[in-house]
Amino acid sequence: MTDEFLTMGLQNDRYLKALRLIDQFESEIEAILIDVGRQMIDEQPDLFGQNPNSRVKTARSPRSGLAFSRVHYSMSGPKSADSNQNLNVHLYWMPPTEYNRTDIDGALRAFGYKIKNTDQSIDDKVAEQTRDGDWPLETSDNPYDSNIVFYQHVSSAAEIESTADTLVSHFSELGDAYAID
Repeated sequence: MTDEFLTMGLQNDRYLKALRLIDQFESEIEAILIDVGRQMIDEQPDLFGQNPNSRVKTARSPRSGLAFSRVHYSMSGPKSADSNQNLNVHLYWMPPTEYNRTDIDGALRAFGYKIKNTDQSIDDKVAEQTRDGDWPLETSDNPYDSNIVFYQHVSSAAEIESTADTLVSHFSELGDAYAID
């Protein structure tokens, strides 16, 4: 670190402005994730109880990965297969190698969802239907636990918006696989 670097951080409150920018960015990402999660719940309401519990978390230095923002919704509706299941809508910043993405230069920004604590065979079935259905989503093993992640790499607000629509449609069409017959 140089004196010039420290001086630049102090001048014009640049350090404080950077902190505010980070807080604003994280708040806006969290709002998007909450909105997408609510839309997904509206598509499969029987998987969720009335006003499902939600938990929002953002971390800049998690155990694995680079950073993340996510929201969990408990799946305790009348058709939920397991009361421990959670819908997780997220934006993960990951090393591309974690997702076998050699085409990404820099951090992979995986905007997607997963169903935590679900049966692996159900995840496998939905992943196969995703590939067979020609969805513009990628699938990958989850770096945080044993579930499959359905995601798209995003680089702009427009891509986030487009991917959000795709995630909601995907869950609308294939999410009933997570329900009790």
